[in-house]
Amino acid sequence: MNKRKVPGLVGFIAMACALLACSKPTKVEIIPSKVVLDGAGTSKKLEVKVYDQDGAVMKEGIDVVWFSDDTSIIKLTHDGEVTSVASGEATVEVEIVGAGLKAEVPIRVKIPASINVSHERLRLWTGQIKENVWAEVHSEKGAFIEGYLPEWVSEDETIVGVEQIKDPKRRQSWVKLTGLKSGTTHIAALFEGIAKRIRVAVYDEDEEVAMDGTRIPKEEKEAAEKKKEEEKKKKKKKRKK
Repeated sequence: MNKRKVPGLVGFIAMACALLACSKPTKVEIIPSKVVLDGAGTSKKLEVKVYDQDGAVMKEGIDVVWFSDDTSIIKLTHDGEVTSVASGEATVEVEIVGAGLKAEVPIRVKIPASINVSHERLRLWTGQIKENVWAEVHSEKGAFIEGYLPEWVSEDETIVGVEQIKDPKRRQSWVKLTGLKSGTTHIAALFEGIAKRIRVAVYDEDEEVAMDGTRIPKEEKEAAEKKKEEEKKKKKKKRKK
């Protein structure tokens, strides 16, 4: 009696795959390839694409596991959703269970918290133009955040005019100021509900100004000039004697 070996379950699966050309995962990638989360509590769902030996996308029978290298920066769910926690950078990795295939994606979190400016106070003469004034956004950790450009406004456009300087080579937000008339006001840099003000004083050329920027009234100026003239006269009289 001839005997024939009956293949076990594994053998049947192997034979079936050979006959039906079963797909095997050979490559995995995360979509998108990089993520930027703007603001606290912002979420993004990551997608996984798995490719077989023929380059076709596999849609069934794939189990994946997600990993994060820094849970202080992001929260990560079991299905690949990331949520921002704090400013910084982290890496998310996905692994195909049983296949040894992995992919990773960099995550950057940007949470604006404050605005830093080039000046706290400014003085201008009427007609004077100033272009070295800038503002930049900082995170809750005090770090500069590139790509966040505050808008500029003048609280009194009759005293000082503002014009945003648009220059892609500049990392900060720059502004052109023009002194229009004598007076004191503020300009402000604004970004997503955050504001930073700069005090601006504009003077006429004939105004007398103290070292601390205080305007000296005409009456005081005239009185001071009169006093100087009287002192000069007294000195002349003493010399004659």
